[in-house]
Amino acid sequence: MTNYFRILIAAGVLCAACSAGEKPAAPAAKPATNVSAAKPAAAPAAAQTAAPATAAATASGATHYQQAANGGSLTFTFMQADAVNKGSFGKFLTDMIYDEKNLAGSRLTVTVQIGSLTTQDKDRDDSIKSADLLDAAKFPTARYTATSLARNAGGAIEAVGKLQLHGVTRDLRVPLQIRSTASGIEISGQTSIKRLDYGVGQGDLKSTEWVGDEVKLQFKVPLSRTG
Repeated sequence: MTNYFRILIAAGVLCAACSAGEKPAAPAAKPATNVSAAKPAAAPAAAQTAAPATAAATASGATHYQQAANGGSLTFTFMQADAVNKGSFGKFLTDMIYDEKNLAGSRLTVTVQIGSLTTQDKDRDDSIKSADLLDAAKFPTARYTATSLARNAGGAIEAVGKLQLHGVTRDLRVPLQIRSTASGIEISGQTSIKRLDYGVGQGDLKSTEWVGDEVKLQFKVPLSRTG
């Protein structure tokens, strides 16, 4: 299992960021006598995820993009016994609000289904997804949420956000290359994370003697304009 643990961490990375927009306040009414009754009802989870992106894009004049039908790719590499190993995620969703003139107002969210991980070996995949490693049953998704974009010292664009993986959330800046396409844009790039930062690898698995700590993530995702 030690050989597979490293792969798991790759799940986290990429991924996408739509910032959560606030609902408009309800019109003034008679003072409520019941505090709980005065609170607005919570929106369904799906609505809370999708609505803010559209609202924010409309308010700022930015463009809202979603992952295109052909999906793109999200892959990872790691070192095991001095050899490079590779894997990929078959299911992930990317949502982005982008304004090249207002990077601070841009957003990116990437949600990855851990269970879609594959290394082209079923037994190995099953072990990686088990409770001994990533525990896909308990932590079925990894999510990257960037609330802004910014330029680094070299002038390149980076997403500024947080990665939630295996129940742990940490800051992560992800370099982005953004290219215009006929239907929208394409984002691509690579970054790396350390599996031990996210608690992936307890007991003997904390050792990096055979499985390295670093996991490199690569992505290339076409996004289509919405609306």
